[in-house]
Amino acid sequence: MPRHQKDEKPNTPVPLGCIRAYFGDYYRTFTQSLEKSLIDSLLNLYTYGECNYDNYYNIAIHRCDSFFVFSIYLSGYSLDSLPLNQPLPEVYGKYPQINFYPFSHSGWGYPDYYSLAYYNKKCVLIITDKTDDILSGSFDGMLISSTGNLLPISEGEFRIKVLRKKIPCIQSN
Repeated sequence: MPRHQKDEKPNTPVPLGCIRAYFGDYYRTFTQSLEKSLIDSLLNLYTYGECNYDNYYNIAIHRCDSFFVFSIYLSGYSLDSLPLNQPLPEVYGKYPQINFYPFSHSGWGYPDYYSLAYYNKKCVLIITDKTDDILSGSFDGMLISSTGNLLPISEGEFRIKVLRKKIPCIQSN
């Protein structure tokens, strides 16, 4: 098979609303929202809520290009307590998750749906700024498909505005 020469990375700051990274030797830029509305009302969201026994936090960031969707989830992390300029620690109930898939296959089980391969190489995700709920940062890691195919991602960077949404605590009887 012919070898692909590594794409050149842009030498510009990450624009607002952008996620970009190397996927192997191919550099991809994701700038489109999955929703075709004026704001990213559901797909770049920080949800939080408090119950008597537990707190719930989730940060979901989604962007796409013409063919693929790229998602970053930060489960268990409060937006206000995210550490800056250091890898997010993975502890019980708190972890980053990254997914990459074509528009036509949005669930695990498809051979071209990739998610983090925790056992192979941990994801390194660093938040560098969170001013005005605009998250900026970097990431790299190894993705795996349901069939075991590996896809390295490297030199990833993002700059996304997230919206806050409080989820009410529903008490069961």
